[in-house]
Amino acid sequence: MTVNLQNFKITMEYTIEKIDITNRNTELEIRQVIKAAFKSPHLLPENYLIKNIQSNASMPSFFLAAREKGEVIGCNAFLANDFVLNNKPYVGFQSCWSATHPDHQGKKVFMNMINEGKRILKDTGAGFLYGIANDNSNPIFIKKLGFIETPAVYVRILNIPFLKDSYFNKTTINANNSLIINEEQVEAYKRTQYPANTKIIRHKNSWVWGKIINKAKFGINIRAFYVGGIHISEENDFKYLINNLFKTHKVFAVQLTSSKSNSFNKLLKNWKPSIHMNGFIFFNLNMPDFEHLNLMIGAIDVF
Repeated sequence: MTVNLQNFKITMEYTIEKIDITNRNTELEIRQVIKAAFKSPHLLPENYLIKNIQSNASMPSFFLAAREKGEVIGCNAFLANDFVLNNKPYVGFQSCWSATHPDHQGKKVFMNMINEGKRILKDTGAGFLYGIANDNSNPIFIKKLGFIETPAVYVRILNIPFLKDSYFNKTTINANNSLIINEEQVEAYKRTQYPANTKIIRHKNSWVWGKIINKAKFGINIRAFYVGGIHISEENDFKYLINNLFKTHKVFAVQLTSSKSNSFNKLLKNWKPSIHMNGFIFFNLNMPDFEHLNLMIGAIDVF
């Protein structure tokens, strides 16, 4: 793909192509662009990006790179995950590891990489693109690239008996028209990346996974469990799982962050808008309409 930028005083040209991230030299070029774009003091570790996109989905993840005069000036990863909607499988691709070298910003490199990713994925039968964008790219996704944003919400359950019990709803879940990620695949992917930090609690055929974070607040160390994802077979299992999290991991708080339209949100009260992250973005490629986007924060590549 060749992009001619006529709005500059001098016509500039770059190409966008799939790259082999397992190639040592290419992977180094991508890490150098990411370092420059995010003003990081250090390069990402060697092979980090290779490991980061091995999700074992039914379609392969991949990187696109923008090259100008042979030099990599931008990159974007498309991380594959399997989903199901009304018992039919689909593959969603998360847009992540987006970076444009500071010397080449203003050339619409990022927009053209996303549009090329759309074209490739549409033609190969992928269901959709999704992600959580940072403050810089979120307006571009929404206003210029046609993505739809669903707000992110969170709930924090404290390990105080009379408070803890007040969070739970006695309700049934109807998962019809819910786009549901393969949580087993996501949890296995995270456990491969962070084996010491990824924890899972099971009850019958239901389970919750996530990570433990220790935070200092007002001089006190607070131990919290951040839920990455849930799989609920029966609604009554959920309260048991949360209570077991408190017992097993000795945490003071359990926090869940979710898409506002997630059908599993009905199991809890007191959801609040997230103030620390943007919403979940979505671009339909080959999907029928649906009502609920069942995504939680654990699906995001940096969780």
